[in-house]
Amino acid sequence: MRRLITLILIFITTTVTMMASNADSALVEHTTLGRLTLLESLRNPALHGTLYKRSFSQLALGIDLERQSMAYVPEKGKGYTLPYLKVNTYHHLNERSAVWGEASYMTGRQHDIKWNSTSDYDLLQPYILADTLGGDTRRERYSISGGYAMHLTRWHLGAEMLVRAEQEYRGHDPRMRGIVTDLTLRLGAGYDLGRYHMGASVEGNIYKQTNSVAFYREEGVIPEYQMTGLGTEYSRFSGDKRSLYYDGGGVALSLHASPMSQRGMYGDITVEEHRYHRKLAEYNSMPLTDLYNERATATIGWKREDARRRIAAFGHIDYSRRTGNEHIGGTSDARYFPVIGCLTMYKGHLLHGHIGALYGKGRWNVVLTAGYKSQNEEYIYPHREMNTSHAYGMLQGQCFLRPASRLLLTVDAHASYHANVSDKLQMPFANMSEGFSQLIRHKHKFASASYTDLGARVRGDYAWKQSRIGLFAEAGGGLNLCSTSEHLAQLHCSIGITF
Repeated sequence: MRRLITLILIFITTTVTMMASNADSALVEHTTLGRLTLLESLRNPALHGTLYKRSFSQLALGIDLERQSMAYVPEKGKGYTLPYLKVNTYHHLNERSAVWGEASYMTGRQHDIKWNSTSDYDLLQPYILADTLGGDTRRERYSISGGYAMHLTRWHLGAEMLVRAEQEYRGHDPRMRGIVTDLTLRLGAGYDLGRYHMGASVEGNIYKQTNSVAFYREEGVIPEYQMTGLGTEYSRFSGDKRSLYYDGGGVALSLHASPMSQRGMYGDITVEEHRYHRKLAEYNSMPLTDLYNERATATIGWKREDARRRIAAFGHIDYSRRTGNEHIGGTSDARYFPVIGCLTMYKGHLLHGHIGALYGKGRWNVVLTAGYKSQNEEYIYPHREMNTSHAYGMLQGQCFLRPASRLLLTVDAHASYHANVSDKLQMPFANMSEGFSQLIRHKHKFASASYTDLGARVRGDYAWKQSRIGLFAEAGGGLNLCSTSEHLAQLHCSIGITF
């Protein structure tokens, strides 16, 4: 009887240990810094289905906070308070197919936004609606995505869809409101050729935004400016024209190659183009501006992984070009403005390149990266120009610790320094209003500064007894120090379950 009890206890202990070990292995696989060599291929859904050996799901409730002593970019505000609920999963249906997905809800507040009354500033700038008063805004976002991939002999096929619905609004004058719908569909294919996975994917996007500003106070209204870049405005339709439509979308093509084993060269190339049209809600939806965003990225690297260590070396280059056209309206006829011409007035270029190396052993990883970033903006007439460039170095580290039999700690930390290399500002300040001059001087001040960035994160995962379900808690923060004697602080906290 004692022997039977002993055998049962040994079996239970072994089973619990194996379940905890499997859960830990899945967590490490999906969160390790070693995933850095796989990130570019995630854009191809056919290859996404083969990247992970283990299934992993997570439900998280968290909050992200940021505070700036002074707004680095006035159009994006001085920080945010954004609670969220998110669930994501990656699951192998069988040996030949996998599904993954994510659903999230986020709500909260953006603090002290100025010179911007349009949502998705990073996507649509410089063609935004703006005023000098601004204030806090409320944000609410729903997003859902899902993908499926299957493996047939040497072929890999996959599809993925991503949907985002978001609104941003203000409950006091100026009462801005932006309602966004964003849909992306990806199709991918892969083929096992020799010792390599070869892949190609195509992506299509549809984007819509309704943007407006309303005033209800008795004191009157302030002007809303139709911004056109580097402190310029479309003066003919600024002032009382406060309702806009944005519509657009684009396509992207990606190519990928990676070794079937844990050793060899890998590479990715992606080219994409997106167009966004800004139209007035009146005057028969007169088009004001067209924005063309073009981007090309390339990554090449080498990696080797075995039971003892992980080594990788890589290089990445990213080039983006933003071109803006302004439509010229003719003489109005019954509240209709015919378009009689179109001029290319705004040009922006961003070049970002870096090289890096990864080294890992056991349950820790270190990544060292060095890079260069150059951003140039130009307005044709009257001529305006703002250029900045930075060189930077970054060190990232990660380790997995086990202080108790059912507790796994993940510790991440990073430090980086971005040093200003050159900057140039050419503006007709003598012919600019005081408000626009202050805006440009402020933006150049922070764009040409140097930055030190520090951050750390600790996550604890507790394996539930005799179950794949686990509990986790995560906390992290960061501090960004600017050479202008300003700073930015961030805080992240979340709790949830894994399964």
